[in-house]
Amino acid sequence: MNTLDKETIYSLLERAGESAQKAGHALMANKAEWSVVNSNVSRDIKLQADCEAEAIIIAHLQQEHHYPILAEESGWHDHGTSAPEIFWVIDPLDGTANFFSEIPFCGPAIALIQHGKPILGAIFDINHNELFLGATQIGATLNGEPIHVRKTSEKSQATLMTGFPVNRDFSDEGMIRFAREAAKWKKVRMMGSAALSLAYVAAGRADAYHEESIMMWDVAAGLAIVEAAGGCVEFNKTAFDKPLDVSAGNKLVSVDLKDR
Repeated sequence: MNTLDKETIYSLLERAGESAQKAGHALMANKAEWSVVNSNVSRDIKLQADCEAEAIIIAHLQQEHHYPILAEESGWHDHGTSAPEIFWVIDPLDGTANFFSEIPFCGPAIALIQHGKPILGAIFDINHNELFLGATQIGATLNGEPIHVRKTSEKSQATLMTGFPVNRDFSDEGMIRFAREAAKWKKVRMMGSAALSLAYVAAGRADAYHEESIMMWDVAAGLAIVEAAGGCVEFNKTAFDKPLDVSAGNKLVSVDLKDR
């Protein structure tokens, strides 16, 4: 089992951040042209922007590092017959519906997975020019300044970030279960980007995050950054291209997946 040294992790994190910013700046510069709807089925929407940003990120990552890539729009790249030990996960535009609707909460998210766990992440808020970076051996930063999860100890005083991804259970039973959990928190926020919601937990702007049936590319970068910022993360083990339930918090407040 190979372990990446700190110098290599620094280099990978820097490349991920550069890739996220490169794609993010292109998204802002080409917003009108790239806001063409490629697919609008059920609760999901896909834009040309997703494909364009993904191509930019993949090209930039592959200039220096040749790990396999799992990308939201195009699937696996350079993936062999067995599960890779180390690979990139890319969401080129987390919050596509926000981007399309002029809601300023969206951006690229890039993570590196090793032995089934996100070990570093980069998330770029394209509207506020905020770059969140984090790696478990290094720590977490926002535009170069250290960030940490906050220390709220009671759900009744805490803010939960969550959302309704396209794959979640929308049955009456599922919605009642959600309402029961939501009632335990002081505030609940649904912002439309899982990646940035997790980044806000890492930065101490919220206390915890939970979503059901979310995709790994939506959350991998944020999970790495939350953990790097001193938080704890949990997700049910499944294939990386299948939906999963995710919880993250400040070690004092979070949604316990085992109780659901």
